[in-house]
Amino acid sequence: MGQDADNQLPSISTNLSTEEIKDRLAKLSKRGKLAGYEGTCADGLASVAAHGTPFDSKLVLKHHDGEVSFELRLMAMMPRVFAAILIVTIWPGLPLTEGFLDSFVWYSDFVASTGIETWYWYLPLTILPAPFAFKGAIKKSKLTAYESAIETIEKLEKVLASK
Repeated sequence: MGQDADNQLPSISTNLSTEEIKDRLAKLSKRGKLAGYEGTCADGLASVAAHGTPFDSKLVLKHHDGEVSFELRLMAMMPRVFAAILIVTIWPGLPLTEGFLDSFVWYSDFVASTGIETWYWYLPLTILPAPFAFKGAIKKSKLTAYESAIETIEKLEKVLASK
């Protein structure tokens, strides 16, 4: 997933070759100044971590015609795990909630008199907010990863920019 149109990442003009850029990135990484550095990247020259909350992204570097450009991509594994956990945890909560509430006489009387069973209100209460929670987490992750990417680009500019 790329960044939004209003969150365009800056690029860096450089007179360095691709190999010189990779050398400088590797040196930064070895000194602990470039988190998540991967010197081989299928989609670009290299990639580095762009830390987001709650999900991280990858900042992909591309070099073309004396310019280093950047693309921010949300790492898909953790959002998928989060979605699966949201889905999987809904159902076990129903018998737990029902078992807890059935221990109260007033709740058993309420169910007996109204016919409203626990799942009538429990499932809508837990299922309906799930997509909004997921969407909110993705939005926050993209925003915080963008901020992290800007910090990293500023750091890289000092090392890669033409002087």
